[in-house]
Amino acid sequence: MNRDNLRELTVFVLLLAIGVIGRWYAPAWNFTPLAAVTVVGGYYFRQLLPAVLLPIGVLTVSNILLPSYSFWQVHLAVYTAMLLPLVLGRASRGAEGWHQAKYFAICGFLPATVFYIFTNFVHWAVTPDYAKSVAGLVNCYVAGLPFYRWMLAGDLFFLGIFVGCLAIARSLARQSSAKRAL
Repeated sequence: MNRDNLRELTVFVLLLAIGVIGRWYAPAWNFTPLAAVTVVGGYYFRQLLPAVLLPIGVLTVSNILLPSYSFWQVHLAVYTAMLLPLVLGRASRGAEGWHQAKYFAICGFLPATVFYIFTNFVHWAVTPDYAKSVAGLVNCYVAGLPFYRWMLAGDLFFLGIFVGCLAIARSLARQSSAKRAL
C-alpha cells in the first residue's frame, strides 16, 4: 500500500470513528458530527467511493446501538439526506479562498435545513403519527424544530472544527514542502 492510500485509509477510519462515536455520545439528540464528517469526506477523498461509503458506514454502524427507524421510508430518507453534504463537500474541492469559505458556510447551514424539511415530510407522509392534512404537516414540522436546532448547531460546531483542522494541516504541509525545498 502506498503512502497516499495509507493516509486516505487512516483519514477514512478516523472520520468513521468520529462520526459513530459522535452519534452514540451526542450531548443532545441530533447534535452530531455526521453532516460535517460527510462534508469533509466529500472534500478530502480523491475517489468518490470512500466519500460515499463514509456516511453510509457511520449511519450503519452507529444505528446498531441507536433506536431503529419505525418505517423503511424514514430510514431511506435519512440515508438519502446525507448525500447533500457529500455533494457540497465535493463541490468545494476546486474552490479557493473566499469561494471555498462560501462553500463551507453553505455546508454549515444547508444540510441540516434540507434534512429537516425532507425527513419530516417523509415522516409525516408515511407514519400514522400526524394527520394527513396541512395542519398535520405543520404539527410534524413544529415537533421537529428542536431536532433541527440541535442538528444545525452540531453541523456548524463540528464543521468549524474540521475546517480549522484542514487549514492547519494544509499550512503544516506547505511549511514542510518549503523546508524540503531549501
